[in-house]
Amino acid sequence: MDPPQPATQQAIEEQRAIRKKQNGGKANNTRPSLASEDKEQDQAPPIHDNEGPSTKPPKTQNKPRKMVKTPAEAPEARRESVSLEAVELIEPSGMRGPKQTKHGKNRAKQGKETRKQEKIDGAEVKQATPRRASGWHDAPTRDPPSVDTDDAVVDAEPPMEANSRPPGRNKAMKQASRKSTTAPGVTEHASPLVPSAPAPPSSTKNRKKGKANGTSKDATTSIDESAEATTDVNTATLPTTAQRKQPKKTKKQPDAVLVAASTTSEATETQSHDNQRPRPKRIATNIAYVAPAGARLNDKGGKRSAKDTRKSVFEAHLSPKDAAEGLRSGKLLSGDMRVNKHNRNDAYVSIPGLEFDIYIDGTIDQNRAVDGDTVVLSILPQSEWRTKDAKQSPSSSAMTSSLDFSTTLRALWNPLVHASPREATAAAVAPIELEAHVAALQAKLVQSKLQPTAKVVHILERKGDSYVGVLRAGRDALLFDAVDKRLPRGMRIQRELLPSDFKFDPKSASLCMCTLGTWSPAHRSPNANFVKFVGPAASVESDILGLLTTNNLLGHLEPFSPEIEASLPTQDWCISDDELARRRDLREWMIFSIDPPTARDLDDAMSIRHVRDDVFEVGVHIADVSHFLTEGSALDMVAQERCTSVYLVHTVLPMLPRVLCEQLCSLNASVDRLAFSVLWHMRTDGSMVAESPIWFGKTVIRSCCQMDYGTAQRILDGDRTSTPWPRAPTGGHSTDSIASCVEQLGTIARARRRQRFETGAIKLHRPKLSFQLDDNGDPVAMNEYPIRESNHLVEEFMLLANYLVAQRLIQHGTAVLRHHLPPETSKWENAWRQLEKFGLTMDPTTTTLTAWLATLEQERGSFVLQTTRHFLTKPMTTAEYIIAETLTDEHRHYALNLPYYTHFTSPIRRYADVLVHRLLEASLATDATSSPVVLLEKTILQCNFQKRNSKAAQQSCDNIYLARYIHRTGALRTTAAVVGVGTRSFTLMLLAFGFEQRINASDVGTKYAFDKLTETLRVTTNEGATIPLSLFQEIQVELTTTGSYPLELVYSLVPQ
Repeated sequence: MDPPQPATQQAIEEQRAIRKKQNGGKANNTRPSLASEDKEQDQAPPIHDNEGPSTKPPKTQNKPRKMVKTPAEAPEARRESVSLEAVELIEPSGMRGPKQTKHGKNRAKQGKETRKQEKIDGAEVKQATPRRASGWHDAPTRDPPSVDTDDAVVDAEPPMEANSRPPGRNKAMKQASRKSTTAPGVTEHASPLVPSAPAPPSSTKNRKKGKANGTSKDATTSIDESAEATTDVNTATLPTTAQRKQPKKTKKQPDAVLVAASTTSEATETQSHDNQRPRPKRIATNIAYVAPAGARLNDKGGKRSAKDTRKSVFEAHLSPKDAAEGLRSGKLLSGDMRVNKHNRNDAYVSIPGLEFDIYIDGTIDQNRAVDGDTVVLSILPQSEWRTKDAKQSPSSSAMTSSLDFSTTLRALWNPLVHASPREATAAAVAPIELEAHVAALQAKLVQSKLQPTAKVVHILERKGDSYVGVLRAGRDALLFDAVDKRLPRGMRIQRELLPSDFKFDPKSASLCMCTLGTWSPAHRSPNANFVKFVGPAASVESDILGLLTTNNLLGHLEPFSPEIEASLPTQDWCISDDELARRRDLREWMIFSIDPPTARDLDDAMSIRHVRDDVFEVGVHIADVSHFLTEGSALDMVAQERCTSVYLVHTVLPMLPRVLCEQLCSLNASVDRLAFSVLWHMRTDGSMVAESPIWFGKTVIRSCCQMDYGTAQRILDGDRTSTPWPRAPTGGHSTDSIASCVEQLGTIARARRRQRFETGAIKLHRPKLSFQLDDNGDPVAMNEYPIRESNHLVEEFMLLANYLVAQRLIQHGTAVLRHHLPPETSKWENAWRQLEKFGLTMDPTTTTLTAWLATLEQERGSFVLQTTRHFLTKPMTTAEYIIAETLTDEHRHYALNLPYYTHFTSPIRRYADVLVHRLLEASLATDATSSPVVLLEKTILQCNFQKRNSKAAQQSCDNIYLARYIHRTGALRTTAAVVGVGTRSFTLMLLAFGFEQRINASDVGTKYAFDKLTETLRVTTNEGATIPLSLFQEIQVELTTTGSYPLELVYSLVPQ
């Protein structure tokens, strides 16, 4: 489409006449009413720190205006500097423009700095401010709000879409696209030019801080930002110089001017960023109402009254009656809202029957809901739906392997159960209207690139969690900033509501616990209810309490009730004769455990005995926790709630009382213990003996040795005697006999592991940090936790035991399975397309992923291997527990390449394993009167929920101790890989630490520029060095910490 031509003087005069007529013959000194506006644009000035709406009268400011020279076709026309609310991006086919950055207060400064002369479609635009190299942006001198670190694997919430927009979006800009008219004198093109009305200017207080008028902290953009999205500018109908000349006014604000400009479509940006979608083709329209600085406007273009300034920031919620009626009629939808940990402006709600989650864009549309709330949604018009990544031809490297491993797999696993065809999933019972509404939505999504968007209109149920954060002083109240970055900052706590014994010291950071209070539509942050003082922010205990609260694990700190304590057996408990008679006695067998040297809760032990020729009997013996954990008891209810033990750097928060998990259930050496055992026959090549039966049963064992991984590794390396064993064998067993058993197990495990990965199993290892603490609990040394062949030995036999138990449960009825879905196709293919740009391709017809990665390490080195692993880990889904009554193809475990799998081997620390033990015992029962095991869907969901929370807490704890280690020892340099590049930010994978971090370019440099052709972000550091950043680049990073608590990592680029 040809670009619109600049307006002539005749067109200008015609526009002036039209405006004069619309104003009843009066001069066009006021802003015309635009049909695209609606009431939400006329909101109160941004409310900061929840101090309420500003009631001060606007301050008159008659600042000189910067002039922009227009094209030669209209030499007399000049354009005033355009306020940032003046830019509206209109996208064809329902595409939406880029979101806006939350660092608006700094970007507003950037908007004042213009670029040197540029030829844009033949129109020379000169800027009145000092010249600067095109494409460069000065970084703000003040640090922007910190950005959350993100987890590399998708867990609790959907990841931010690849190449998604920067955080934030101005609500007024979204509303302007819902209704549109063509401004007088502007030619209408294929995509209508939608005039954009400005949001109200900020208060006097915020203007002094340099914030752009009419913007908020999380919904702001700048002139420079719009320049990146819109490059081809032509001047449309503009007022003449004569129109702009106005007499001086002393008591009135200067009259306003309507300025319009149109732009042509822009080619799709192809930059890759882990959290930024490619910007689609769009047609941008700059139609600006340029108001004098400090002017306050109402929805008709006039100055705002005091009454206007009190309008709400958020829409009022529907009444419960109206919300219920909307849900009954199918016009509204409901679900639990999930907020992205990386960016609180992105929220999602899953609706049964829809292919994609409903997307909620920005805090305004979230309408005072927080993560975990059950909300009622109103779907926005399709023109405001989000555009997903465009369909591309599939990558050949991403295709499923076509190699036939059936013979090897049968030998490795000897499967006895075969999956039935996929069952049709029954639709949830719902009103006919709701079914029709969801079906209509789904029909629009089939084979499309659209994701529905919605806004919250009612909150059915608050999550009701407590939050830990830092207190700071406000003007007339204390302000609470939660550690959880998904919550708004500056939650207000009235001083008179604080406990009398609590003394706030503004000079030292204090952590406290709060809950959400009332939240007025006029305030951007809610009130908070003070719960208790946690401790000084400098204390590691306060940090740990904060991460446990954030991850819903605070219940692990609560002591067990007196009722539970009274029901527990004493430490001198012993196995009764009746119990011995019901079990198989294996106390004379050579059974031993291999665990970390500091482990106290020993779940598993192993044994191996030679049967004949090349056949061995392998045994896996697991602590019989279900014997002590009676179903339905008070202790069982607590274990159901906790679902998992939480392993932190300095301690373990157990699922069960320590008398059980560390003593009576733990398979300690030299004591009789109750166990659940699985015995099977194997060959040294790792294959199963198909004709030999598999034995399951309850046993009594006596471990003869508590071995650590280091000792087992020395045995596998052929060194039996050079180093004394930390724990000598007992029960008359020698070190040589146990070492022989370890070597036999090692031979079988080595063969199995090789064949497993040759037949399609996947292992994408991620480093884990290990810290050495001093007597005060402070980290004094740090390294990567070693994974050796001895770890692999134990892993292989635990995997096989879990598989055999899953098979037994499926053969006898209902099973709790561990289910792992394949990666999402589009994300998996996108990861391979990124790798193919650097010559990394795999032929699935000739090799497997694991074999390809091994070859890659040999040919390209460790750096390329680790970076490639990261790209392939991102699309992976998270394994979950499910209840299965009939085995189908959907129950496969993708990473293990198994038709079924479960968790049986860790009942001391996982409640799901306890359920599996009960089901296994029921499958072995010969008494027809035995009661069935109760399996509730909510229990399985809780197991999944708490497992994710536990993993997130462990990673957060590692980061806390990493920051404290660096704070104690000084700056640390490390190697990182660039795994995402955007126009203003980039993402690094810190190879030694196993986590990624997104970094704003303005945080590490004085200026930066993005080259779309090479997809390179060039950052100039404070030292003056320019560092180009592109995907797969290896760079050096220096880590330091903030000077105040809670400590956060600070990243600096090191020139090479």
